[in-house]
Amino acid sequence: MGNFLEVTIETVIDKIEDSYAELTRLIENLPEAQLTAPNLSNGWSVKDVMAHISAWEWRCASLLDEAHDSDLPLQAEPDVDALNKEAYEERKNWSWEEVNFDSRAAHRSLLAAIRQMPPRRLQNEVVARSIAVETWGHYEEHLQELRRWHTRL
Repeated sequence: MGNFLEVTIETVIDKIEDSYAELTRLIENLPEAQLTAPNLSNGWSVKDVMAHISAWEWRCASLLDEAHDSDLPLQAEPDVDALNKEAYEERKNWSWEEVNFDSRAAHRSLLAAIRQMPPRRLQNEVVARSIAVETWGHYEEHLQELRRWHTRL
């Protein structure tokens, strides 16, 4: 029996891009001072959030590259707090320009990794869940706060 909702690479990418577009719309054309000020509830800046998202996109792209034939790379349970702390420490002194460049590169790398996935692998529950959690699911976690921040501007 066929899958009624055929998941294609382009439908996955469209969903990611729709969600990612809101992130970029909220921050585009704003002064660097607003993007780098630690005005979010956890003491982070918008720059820190974008650097954080990029770190996870790089990680997801890398895992997808390794998961063409196996779910094992995607089934590892990372220490999320440790990874978040490591990514923050590594990037906290980066300029907005560096973070913005890295963010775009990470996003392109993630999309390339998805495009290189064998199409049958996108039907796999582990692969599909990993992509969803690390992309639009992760963006949504941060979009809520970024929307509130943007409204206060």
